[in-house]
Amino acid sequence: MNNNEKIVNEFDRDGHHFKIGVKADGQVSVYLDDETKAHHGYHFPGVIQLPKGIEVDGQMILRLPIDCDEAIENGIKELQA
Repeated sequence: MNNNEKIVNEFDRDGHHFKIGVKADGQVSVYLDDETKAHHGYHFPGVIQLPKGIEVDGQMILRLPIDCDEAIENGIKELQA
């Protein structure tokens, strides 16, 4: 299996920049603003679940709504090839 990570989506929300990455094993990573440390989670339709959470403007976020389900699935498939 490929241990490389692929960034599959980037978007801005509420004054913050998010990057969504995936690995071949299905792990999803969320990068907030210019952070190099990823927050790891699981992809479910329409949402990324972040077990350890991510702090955004003083609030702990455990679920990040997304609209890039297809990009996540395609990224995983590409890395598994």
